[in-house]
Parts: sequence; structure tokens; C-alpha cells
Amino acid sequence: MTPRVSAAGRLLAAVVAVAAVAVFGVLVRPTAHAARVPHTGLAPAVTNSFVCPSLTGGPSLSTTDMTVAAFGPTQRLKVSYSPLLPVKGKTVGLTPKPAANVHQTTPYAPVVVNATGDGAGQMAVSQLGMTPVGQRRALTDLACYPPATDTWFAGADGRIGVKDILLLANPSDTAANVALSLWSSRGPLNPPGTSGITVPAHTAITRVISDLAPDQAGITVHVHANSGTVAASLLDEHTSGIRPVGVDWMPPTTPPATVNVVTGYASGAAMDLLELGNPGDRDATVTLRVITPTKNFQPAGHQTVVVPAGHTVTVDLAASIAGEVAAVSATSDVPVVTEGMTLVRPSTGFSELAWMPAQRALKTPAGIAANVPPFGQQVSLVLTAPGSAEKVRVSVPRGASSTISVPAGRTISVDLAALLHAGGSGPGPVMITPLSGPGVYVERFLHASGAHGPLLGAEVPTVFTLPTTLPAVVPDLRAATP
Repeated sequence: MTPRVSAAGRLLAAVVAVAAVAVFGVLVRPTAHAARVPHTGLAPAVTNSFVCPSLTGGPSLSTTDMTVAAFGPTQRLKVSYSPLLPVKGKTVGLTPKPAANVHQTTPYAPVVVNATGDGAGQMAVSQLGMTPVGQRRALTDLACYPPATDTWFAGADGRIGVKDILLLANPSDTAANVALSLWSSRGPLNPPGTSGITVPAHTAITRVISDLAPDQAGITVHVHANSGTVAASLLDEHTSGIRPVGVDWMPPTTPPATVNVVTGYASGAAMDLLELGNPGDRDATVTLRVITPTKNFQPAGHQTVVVPAGHTVTVDLAASIAGEVAAVSATSDVPVVTEGMTLVRPSTGFSELAWMPAQRALKTPAGIAANVPPFGQQVSLVLTAPGSAEKVRVSVPRGASSTISVPAGRTISVDLAALLHAGGSGPGPVMITPLSGPGVYVERFLHASGAHGPLLGAEVPTVFTLPTTLPAVVPDLRAATP
């Protein structure tokens, strides 16, 4: 006779069975780990290249100094430079700790600086040229930069008395195919020979602006690489008869935008120009605002400027700026290209000029490699805060540092050598780190004066390449399940 089991007994048996299964599962299951929160990673830049358009010297005691500065780790950093054809030359190694200088007194060539290893993304390269006598007497100053697909200039000149040379450098292993677009105050220009330009590998070629746009001023130039990349540079040389008026490299400016800021108009300048180019198909209305150490205002007679579609306009702001250190903010309803030029004309001696590009607001660290004032005279930093107040730290690698406050809506000029307690040779490579505010605009100025007139040089900081953010990696065994 089979014994009868009560309902309570069956329930007790079921509970015991479930508990046994649970215990068995704990015994055979692998030891569990605490849940880990996935983290993203950072991959720093380990390659970088810069093209300097003219490392050369020669007649009239002309010299050029190329300064390569490293602001990051240098233990595994490898740096070298090599010339671009038509000059043939070998690759030369450099050891920037934190800077390395190449002084050239004889004719040479454009060069490419290549860097690999840790710290490659935290570098800056400057090209500083000096011609103390003769028709090309001037100080030329330029931050060297990587090749790109698109490069813009505003203010090129094809008139008599001006020699503007466009240099196209291709440091890569393959040829580049380039097209040039030009606009002037008379409208779009379509000269022959501006499309399908082949720039062979490891080669630099030139084009003269007066050949493309004779008797035209205020020319906006767009260099576009249909294939490959090039580093485009524009040398602007002015003379009056045999008298030098000024020479400088025109730095690339930002692409067409509705907000542009140009800073670095020099104290005591006799001419302050703002070049505006409208490559679009709609007229642009541009609102200007001058920003000085004491005020910001709309310039009388130039509160708004209309730039017709496909045209350029040159605005002389010297009367409004009145010899102060200044910046100009240009806000438009249609994207435009802007660039600035400042010229000092003393009562005795020769004139001198410097070009300043429009910039993107500086929000991350940047560096300037060369800060040696000519004849040990003046090196300064011009900073503009068009909106909110800004605070930045200025420092030298493994050396002095100082914090600068820029009031809202103001432009200030700071003696860089005094700020960092440097002597007549300058502070060396300088790093600029924004600390607060939506973004500051910065230009470094070199200035000297003497019996033969002033020398001016202006350079924008090189923004460091930020590390690439890598996505979080989460282990998932299901990825191996068919």
C-alpha cells in the first residue's frame, strides 16, 4: 500500500529541491567579478608634419631661422627636415629639447618637417626671415603648417609695385592636382592655367599673382586640391620705385564664415586694412566692430559694409583704430573671408608691414616656436576677448609661467619677455593654455625700430593636435556565439 503524502509535505519537498538546485548552481558557477564600468581611451597623435615655404638666405645679408619646438614628451620623439624639389638635399635629423634651430644664410628651398613618436601632436614650427638692407628689407614671420585640401587668402595684389608669389608645396609621395579660384573688386576672375595644376610629389611650384590678375588689388584666393594635399603660402612684397615698403608672408586665413576676428593691428600704424572676400552667390552685409584696450565700437563710416556676391572689398580702418593696438570683429549674414594688414610708416626710414589672418577662437593649448625679438628689442602677445572675459596661462616648457586676464570686449598687449622674466633673447618657445571663457584670439608680435625704420613680424599660435578619443571596449562572450 503506497503511503499518502500530505499537501504540506509536497510543498516542503519542493522548497528543498529548489534550494538544492540553487546551492549546486553556486558551487559550479565560476566566481563572479564586480561589474566594471567601461572607460573610453585616448590615442595621442604620433605623427605630424609642417611645411616651411622658404628656408633660405642670400643677397642683402638675408637669413632665415627655422625653429622647431616640442611642448610634450621628447624621449621617443624623432624629428627631421628635408628640402622639396627642385632643390635636392638629404634628410637632416633634429633634437628639439625643447627647441632646435636651423640658421640658413645661402639659397635653399621650402622644407618639410616630419615628427613621429610621443609628443608629435604637441609641436610648433616657426620660420623667421630677416633682410636688413636692400629692396626686400623686412622681417618676415610665419608659423609653418601641415598640407591641406583647402587654403584661403584675402588681400593678394597683382598691381605694379607689388610682387605676390603663391607657392604650392607637396611633401607627400604622390602627385597632387590643384585648382585656383580668384575673386577681386571687379568680380570673379577666370585666368587660364588655374585648373588642373599638377604638383609632383616632394616638389614645390610657384605662381605669380600679377600673371593671374594683372592690375587687380584685394584679391581673395582659394587653393583647392582635387586630389592629394598641398601647403599653400603667399609672399607679399611691396616697393615704391627702388624703395622698400614692406614684405611679409600672408598666412592662410579661416574659410568663409559668418563670424571672423582679426587681431594684432599694431600700435602707431599708419595703415590698418581689413580685406573682405565674398565667394558666394548672395550679397553679404558685414557688421564691423573695433576692439581696443579701452573700448569696443562700430567704426564711423564703416558700421556695415556690403560685399557683393563674387566680389571683394578693402576697408581702411586706420582713422577708427587711431594707432592703438586693436582687433576687428566682422559679423555677416553670408559667409565671407577676412584678413588684416597693418603698416607702420615712420617720418624717417622705411615702412614695414605685417599680415594677420582671421582665427578660430583658441580653446585648447597652442604653441609658438620662435619668440626672439629682432636686435633684442620687443616681443609681445596681443590677446582679444570679443565677448566674455578670458583667462589664459602663458608658459615655457619646464620653466616660467604666468596667468593673463583679458577683460570682456577688450584687446590687450603684453610684454612677453617681461611677463616670463626673459632677457633680450626672448623667452624661447611659448605655450598658451586657455583657462576660462568661450575662447580667446592671440597673435604674437615682434618689433624693432632703428635709423632705417621699423621691423615687424606677426605669428598666430599653432594649435596642438588633441588625442583621439577611443570608444569603450566591453567584453561580450556572445560575440563568439554562432
